[in-house]
Amino acid sequence: MRLLLPRRFSTKTLDGWAKSVQKSGKNVFVKVDNGRSRGLIQLVANKQIAQEVKVGNAIRAIGSFEKSPGSQQETEFVADQLNIIGRDENPRYEDLSADNLRKKTHLRARNSQFASFLRARSALFRETHEFFMSRDFIHIDTPKLTRNDCEGGGEVFDVVTTSAESLNGSEGIKEDAMYLSVSSQLHLEAMVRYELINRLQRVYTLGPAFRAEKQQSHAHLSEFYMLEVEVAFVDVILFSLFSTIIILYFQNIEEMCSLVESYVQNMFSFLHSPKLRTELEIMNSQHLASIPLNSPFSRITYEDAVKVLTSDGSNVSAKSGLSKKNELDLVKFHDNQPVFVTHYPKNQKPFYMARTQDDTKTLSFDLLVPGVGELAGGSVREPDAEKLKERGCGIEWYLETRKRGQPPTAGFGIGFERLLQYLLGIQNIKDTLAFPRWHRHCQC
Repeated sequence: MRLLLPRRFSTKTLDGWAKSVQKSGKNVFVKVDNGRSRGLIQLVANKQIAQEVKVGNAIRAIGSFEKSPGSQQETEFVADQLNIIGRDENPRYEDLSADNLRKKTHLRARNSQFASFLRARSALFRETHEFFMSRDFIHIDTPKLTRNDCEGGGEVFDVVTTSAESLNGSEGIKEDAMYLSVSSQLHLEAMVRYELINRLQRVYTLGPAFRAEKQQSHAHLSEFYMLEVEVAFVDVILFSLFSTIIILYFQNIEEMCSLVESYVQNMFSFLHSPKLRTELEIMNSQHLASIPLNSPFSRITYEDAVKVLTSDGSNVSAKSGLSKKNELDLVKFHDNQPVFVTHYPKNQKPFYMARTQDDTKTLSFDLLVPGVGELAGGSVREPDAEKLKERGCGIEWYLETRKRGQPPTAGFGIGFERLLQYLLGIQNIKDTLAFPRWHRHCQC
């Protein structure tokens, strides 16, 4: 494997970690991982300056790259000076299996496969920003402290402030209800508007969200990253009836489905680009997703999805809707490829979703994928403040946006960790970020 090296050999500094140490004659040969190159760098040093180097040490060497007499590498780093910057008392990491890595998250980066995953995650994070910014989306930093529960499910973390007295044993002083945000959607909606010359028609955010679910399964996190997108001026139909302008809002959500589809396909293509080839080799991923790039994902209405499942003997709850097993079964019916399910019943979805003309279904969709189930969810947003009030919405600032020239909007959210699970075939969602937090687990 070739390394990116300077064109001319000159004095350089090499920082990195000793992955292997071999002594031969008067020399010590050290395989160094500098955390940036696509392979290990062979360092050669005299025993006098390298005698104390051991596997796991963080080292700094000063020397130069020279042509290697060996056949395993074209060049090697010949050290004139070598200093041990950090020592590792347990460098072999035999105890850092996948399970133990979750118990010692602060040591995860020592595992070469997980380090490669973190580099791949960072690259996909950057590619996400490039995808949306190249399409004229504006990134918005949304608040993580909020007065409202966006989804209305009640699974929120309360924020409690304490006075100096509480540190001495008295109870904390709880102010007006404040929560950690479960979603940025309502705030994004407020940003999509037209006012004089200030226009924000397409916005998105990519940041942490919090959910106080009492779950310890392989599919749940208390803190995770959400990609959330909002688009103004979704398609509408205008017609005149007795000199009154009537607006019929976009009765399907094809525009949003196509955007989700394009993003997921783009992430898949980027993951398999030469930029990440080496990282995938190091991760040794065996269950990478297979996604059609030249054809749209399947679409099916919720009503038809229930018919497909029940005809095969599956049970679907009329109240709670599709279970995760239902979702995965539905994916199997579509050749283990992504499938959009649209127009969910109104009793299964939040208050902010627009509804069909007969007021029985929502203008909504979920994207279901293998291994994960629901990956993305979105909808056309309800434009009528009075209807929002009838559904129990008492968020005054949110209602006011409907009275201040806000156009019809639609949007969606994608759990970034779920996307990584899907693309890389990661079984446990706790392995998709460096420091996972889940119910009763916050290690450091």
